Amino acid sequence: MQKGVPQIMDITSIRSVLHYLTKNILPTKFETAQQPEPNTIQLCFRGVDSQTWLEVSWNGDSPRILKINKPEKIGRESTLSKQIRYGLKYMALISIDQDDFERVIKFSFAKKPGDEINKYLIFELMGKHSNIFYLDNKHKIIAVGKQIKSSQSSFRTISTGSIYSGPPVNLKKQPRLDESFQSWKDSISIVPESLKYCLINTYQGVSPILTKQLEVVSATVNSEIMEKNIDFISNSDLKEIFKNWKIWIRRFKNNNFNFSTFNKDFYCVWFFDKEIIFDKEINCENKIDLCTSLENYYDYHLKQKKLQLLEKKIEGIIFKQTNTEKKNLNIQYDLLTKSENYEIYKEKADMIFSSHEVKKQDIIKGQKLYKKSKKLKRSRELIKERLSIYKTNIERLDEFTTLLENLNSLNHEKLSMRIKLLEEIMEEICNEFNINIKKQREDQKSTYEIESSPIQVDTPTGLKLQVGRNMRQNDLISFKFSKKGDLWFHAQESPGSHVVLKSSSQVASEQDLQIAADLAALFSKAKRNIKVPINLVKIKDLQKIKNGGPGCVSFKNGEIIWGNPTRGEDYIKKKLKTII
Repeated sequence: MQKGVPQIMDITSIRSVLHYLTKNILPTKFETAQQPEPNTIQLCFRGVDSQTWLEVSWNGDSPRILKINKPEKIGRESTLSKQIRYGLKYMALISIDQDDFERVIKFSFAKKPGDEINKYLIFELMGKHSNIFYLDNKHKIIAVGKQIKSSQSSFRTISTGSIYSGPPVNLKKQPRLDESFQSWKDSISIVPESLKYCLINTYQGVSPILTKQLEVVSATVNSEIMEKNIDFISNSDLKEIFKNWKIWIRRFKNNNFNFSTFNKDFYCVWFFDKEIIFDKEINCENKIDLCTSLENYYDYHLKQKKLQLLEKKIEGIIFKQTNTEKKNLNIQYDLLTKSENYEIYKEKADMIFSSHEVKKQDIIKGQKLYKKSKKLKRSRELIKERLSIYKTNIERLDEFTTLLENLNSLNHEKLSMRIKLLEEIMEEICNEFNINIKKQREDQKSTYEIESSPIQVDTPTGLKLQVGRNMRQNDLISFKFSKKGDLWFHAQESPGSHVVLKSSSQVASEQDLQIAADLAALFSKAKRNIKVPINLVKIKDLQKIKNGGPGCVSFKNGEIIWGNPTRGEDYIKKKLKTII
């Protein structure tokens, strides 16, 4: 079974989506296309009284075709989406074709139903070999998702202007309903491998996820039967697998599908009804239609995957930049040590000029020593300035690390907002340290154009409390959103979020102050301590540090109170739960 999540869309899942589309969107008028990511395109079709959006991805990790809700409009256009949009303008989708167990899907377009086909969209959803083709009526490639040069593939080159040729012919056996158990057993027993690979290597349409599904649904003695060598599997267990194999083929051929989940992170579209399955962790989604369930599944797991990748990327950037700053700091310490020798060079020069006989070359040597001594003396102040800069940079990177940890401590936001928070943190680091990273094509208008907001909760007496989740938010709540009379909280000498108590509306009670201190302790690097010293400062005594990055502040007239991170965690989780 595949180890990765989300589950790779196998031929059965593809067939279930195409069955729905064939019933519900033929014929429809093509309306528009947009490309939210390099390997994903979204297509809109207009029916008599409804609009249908499809998302097709030829990403090697998760190729898929899904019916989706209306996505956000994208401002900047890709070349591929432009070509498809203008080429298929006012045309009708008149057929959707897919042969049995092949992963090639053909959308055919004409000026109107009944007319000759003018254009094609072909989707090949075959793992790392997935691709999209936009063809004319003679199968000439107008646009393609990714071009394949002769140096990349000796079998098949793909480029605009060439004639489309399909993928290699699948020479494996087709699963058949009329095949006998003995014939099936003989076919998979030719090479003595695990049952899993015997099925995959013998029959079309069999994927690792299908073998796991057959294993889960079958009442066999062996729980991991698919990993067993076929020579060591009993006839009775093979017959049980074969019985469910036939059910899969029947449901596939008859387009009889329903969505269910199993083993927590995986799904199936052909399982039995819930009451027929014995002792299995399976949930049938009877209340939600199959396409919506598939969309929800991939939306959730793809966003989770993006979150994990962003976190790793940010951690890598921080780690690399911290090492760079430490290296530069050590260089400056070495230079500072050398600069302390300026008096030695001065003394050597003095000795030269204090001697009775001073020759011309001695004068030159002495002048050089004086010059070097003065240079080293002047450089000390510059080196100390650089030391201060590199130390500050390391502290700032430590603050970014704390913000990242704080983000993961609470999961109350929607996944899209958590992604936005991570993207903002990464952008802040890159801007502050002039780091250039390879970016995907940015859109002028997208879901992520909306900026994230700080956490806001009420104190026991009804005052508002704001907590910054990144540097921009720290800056906003401390200066732009704050008013005279508000109070600012931050862990003493520890990286962390800014916390602002909106006490300008009414006088804060001791309980309000304590909750604010507890939250400042919770959202700091010192959150694992029992008690954390917290700076309490009036907003009017807070100042931005000149030339400092967002969230860099200085203050005067502050006082210290003690915060309890555990109490802060209990309070905010309770409050956020009621908000959700």
